[in-house]
Amino acid sequence: MKIKTIKPFKNLEEEARFWDTHDISSAVKNPKISLSKLLSMEPKKEVVVTVRIQKAVKEKIESYARQKGLNPATLSRMWLIEKLHEVEKII
Repeated sequence: MKIKTIKPFKNLEEEARFWDTHDISSAVKNPKISLSKLLSMEPKKEVVVTVRIQKAVKEKIESYARQKGLNPATLSRMWLIEKLHEVEKII
């Protein structure tokens, strides 16, 4: 079995998205496993939600996302999910 190499990433967001969604623990234990066999840790997104926000809010989200090495959409989705979990604990 030939090991598949990782193509160079276009930017940090693309690289962060790749490493956030792929589990390499099996490859570390067995380096002959190809990257195509790695399990995706995040389920596929099924729907799109459009949220209109002020430019200043968008810029703040982008800034926080850069600090964490994330895509702004990924960070926003994480925050929405965290807030849902908080609200569900209260109800």
